[in-house]
Amino acid sequence: MNNHYPIIEIGDHEPDMPEQQGNKTKYWLQRDRTRFLLKIGRPNTGENWAEKVACELAELLGLPHAYYNFAAWKQQKGVLTETIVPKDGRLVMGNELLSKAYNTYPTDQRYKVRDHTLGRIIALLSDQAIFLPLDWIPPDNKIRNALDVFLGYLLLDTWLANQDRHHENWGVINYNQRIYLAPTYDHAASMGQNEPDNKRKELLTTRDKGRHISHYIKKAHSAIYLNKSADKPLSTLGVYQRLAIKRPEAATVWQHQLEAVSDTQCQNIFARIPPSEISETAIEFALALLKLNKTRLQAML
Repeated sequence: MNNHYPIIEIGDHEPDMPEQQGNKTKYWLQRDRTRFLLKIGRPNTGENWAEKVACELAELLGLPHAYYNFAAWKQQKGVLTETIVPKDGRLVMGNELLSKAYNTYPTDQRYKVRDHTLGRIIALLSDQAIFLPLDWIPPDNKIRNALDVFLGYLLLDTWLANQDRHHENWGVINYNQRIYLAPTYDHAASMGQNEPDNKRKELLTTRDKGRHISHYIKKAHSAIYLNKSADKPLSTLGVYQRLAIKRPEAATVWQHQLEAVSDTQCQNIFARIPPSEISETAIEFALALLKLNKTRLQAML
């Protein structure tokens, strides 16, 4: 008997409302009086397994996160996640928050948003009115505020080479007249999930240092800019390092959390993915990427 993660079958008529946010096909549906979001992965990518693996790795780090399961609907593959927003609550994404603080903020711009700067995020999430994520217990009492938790999200992004922390991929939840940092969500653009296997093999085996995976991982960029005049966003490691300098105690906590995650635990996550959802080469590549990025983060301790 295998121990693979289940693939949840969605009935043809279960989805009842499309989700307009983002550029992927998504539908809301109701199960046992609970709202779920079905996200259809794009063909010839590994978005579905990347989303699943990312949530399992976030769990190992002790981060608050959306939980994803593999799903299938009308011969389409995707992931299914229970809403992170409690009944009568509201998710307010980063772009809406920043537009309230900065009246010229380009709320509807999707890519290359130079106004989405680290300084603005720091200023916003330093507000003591923003509580830690709802029903979440931090791994250490040195995680004191929303910014400390967000630092953990940036460590996760660096580890996974997640390049999609744009202004709709973080936010807060308004609930019961309080404001809570939202759990981390939407990590499909990570671990080289969109690379073809022949390129993965080349990156793993080439002797050309400029083409090797150890160089490839350094190209991972966040969607967060240093300032409005910057030509390109900060790297995933660069944005983490800059915030870690400002929150050193929290950085130590998150890096110790990462240190405690073993190679075997990572391997076990990939071993549970049904073979229909990922290739052996993709597994080899993702594990190598995680190990290399962990080493880069450990160098900061």
